[in-house]
Amino acid sequence: MDGKIIHDGIHGSMKLTGIILDLVKTPEFQRLRNIKQLGLAYLVYPGANHTRFEHSLGTWYVAKRLATELGLEKDESMLLQVGSLLHDIGHGPLSHTFETIYKHYVKEKDHMALGQEIILGNINITEEEDGGRIPEILESYDYDFTPKDVARLLRGDHEKKYLGQMLHGDVDVDQIDYLIRDAHYTGVAHGIIDLERLLKVLRIHEGELMVDEKGIEAVEGMMVARSLMYSRVYFHHTVKIAEGMLSRALEFALEEGYLWDFWKMTDCRVLVELEDLEGAPAEIVRRIRYRKLYKAAVLAGANQLTGEEKKELLNAYKNVKRRQEMERALADAVGARESEIILEFSVADLMISEPRLKATEINVLLGDGSVEPFTKVTPLANALKRRQTPRWAVLIASPEKYVPKIREVWKKVLFS
Repeated sequence: MDGKIIHDGIHGSMKLTGIILDLVKTPEFQRLRNIKQLGLAYLVYPGANHTRFEHSLGTWYVAKRLATELGLEKDESMLLQVGSLLHDIGHGPLSHTFETIYKHYVKEKDHMALGQEIILGNINITEEEDGGRIPEILESYDYDFTPKDVARLLRGDHEKKYLGQMLHGDVDVDQIDYLIRDAHYTGVAHGIIDLERLLKVLRIHEGELMVDEKGIEAVEGMMVARSLMYSRVYFHHTVKIAEGMLSRALEFALEEGYLWDFWKMTDCRVLVELEDLEGAPAEIVRRIRYRKLYKAAVLAGANQLTGEEKKELLNAYKNVKRRQEMERALADAVGARESEIILEFSVADLMISEPRLKATEINVLLGDGSVEPFTKVTPLANALKRRQTPRWAVLIASPEKYVPKIREVWKKVLFS
């Protein structure tokens, strides 16, 4: 039989052939089996053990179906499929858990930049001898695109705007797969969207991806699902506490000169390496392993903060050193160790790490042939923009014994 059939929990049987099958066989792609899609969310949602491997396959499958629905010509279709398959190839351990560390410690290596470097053959992220062959595979097939075209598409950048939008737009194949998949594996019904209808109502018009007027409800459903999944799953405060704890463990390691190649690692490997360091990193990893997480001492909404306080916290969000100073000051004030206080933010985080959350700018193709922005056609889009996701803006967590004291002094310590 030509090709390989993979049975997926979301999309059923998917047949892989040719360039797609060759790319899936690479060590870089197989590495994604060992990176959890939702990082540490399994500590709250025990079913959330799915990986970047199956999400990447699912994104490819949705892209293939969308390309067929829209009648893309062969080379365009295959470029979209390859870009969709490889869009997460640069992800480091535990997916988005170490996002702030990429930004502040290893600026040149966020997962998007790494993905592009891997596709161009500039980095071998695995230790396998047969790694680094992705550009060679891409060039061995007679398609009218280069590794550089695929790398650009990962950023949503292509001279044909609609191709970029299909992978990195307001309604794209990446989001379609992760919303359905994450809802399924967490058991949270909010992420369920009408895939079949969405694929049928997207159109290419005047070089852009648009939604047909008849499909407004399908896009509304997707946007509601996205907003609810962010507040219910991705920014669940317990998930953020666990992620914050592990990020601090890695920060301690980096400050001591260890684990600077963490971005090459898989989930298990980074946990083992941190545990081997002893001290604070090892203690934090053991707490995560046995779910002895810190407790939320403060969960404050934006409306509980003055303009000055918000400015101060935004500054701490942008500047890791400032955030660490605040954590140390709080630790000193309550008699805790530095590693026992974590300060996390949501609103700034959403603005920086997931700009699509509030994105509702896909255009609608009306029945008379005119085009209107989605926000003009439905009031729901504007309502979602106004909805604060999640309800907390700042989170302070620590071992339980410090919680009462932190609640007493946090504002005085952070803002006086």
